[in-house]
Amino acid sequence: MSDYVIKHYHEGFEVDQAKVGAEVAKSFVSPHQTPAERLKEVYTREGFDPKTRLYAFKDKEMVGFLTSRVLDEEEDGVKIAALTPPSVLAGHEEAEKLLFKKAIEILKKKGAKKVRSNFGVITQQDAEIAKKWGYKHKQTTFFLYNINLDDIDPSESTDDIEKFDYEKHQQACVKILSTEYGQDEERINAFYERIKTDTTTDRKQWVIQEGDDIKAYAGLMINPIQPSDGRVMVTYAANEKYMKKILIKLRKMKDKKNLTRVLAGFTEETDVKEAKYKPIKFELLGNASQFEMDL
Repeated sequence: MSDYVIKHYHEGFEVDQAKVGAEVAKSFVSPHQTPAERLKEVYTREGFDPKTRLYAFKDKEMVGFLTSRVLDEEEDGVKIAALTPPSVLAGHEEAEKLLFKKAIEILKKKGAKKVRSNFGVITQQDAEIAKKWGYKHKQTTFFLYNINLDDIDPSESTDDIEKFDYEKHQQACVKILSTEYGQDEERINAFYERIKTDTTTDRKQWVIQEGDDIKAYAGLMINPIQPSDGRVMVTYAANEKYMKKILIKLRKMKDKKNLTRVLAGFTEETDVKEAKYKPIKFELLGNASQFEMDL
């Protein structure tokens, strides 16, 4: 009999979930964990299914968790589920296996025929673990880079760069990012609305505007788990001249915040070869891929 007890979500689990997640994330290349207050908001939304959030306890102490959900959309009549691999404290590897096994049982009962998960550079689970659990590679989705800003001269003026203002700049930037990244405007607006009220994360956003035109836009997030890391949320520049100005601003913020790394993610590896990114020197840290398993 196992020493671990697996439970589905109950109100009040959020604080311990955030603590466990933050501790596990310290082993990630780019640590991340949703804060407890944000979890409480998500878990009280209409349609939330507590049985898709699983928690492992040993001696009444939470040592790991797993999140999943059955997607609203079907593909060719096939119900798809998404599963985030378990976050488990070191020394409790048995709980990882128990969480995964229980999650698959629940998703099957809910009618899911396929489950998809992301493995790779973002977490500590790699492709070999995915294959060991029965997954097959579906597609590479994400490339993570360290931006080398050391050659950027921080003494150059950035007086023409202004702080991003939601009322003044949001809609113009939504249209730009929709075109730039191929995402629908509703999704980008939802992103802005979410981060607008988030007081738990240190985010900086800037624009260069000439007349009615946005010439450049960038955002930087300081990693709350590893404050020596900055994460570029977005980068847009009309041409190389404006990109250079944005990089100067990022270099100044890197120095101000004592950052050792400034990370950037791209959905396509070839993005970094485009002319607009010429001033940046990239160091590839790894990629993430989506894996799929038939249930």
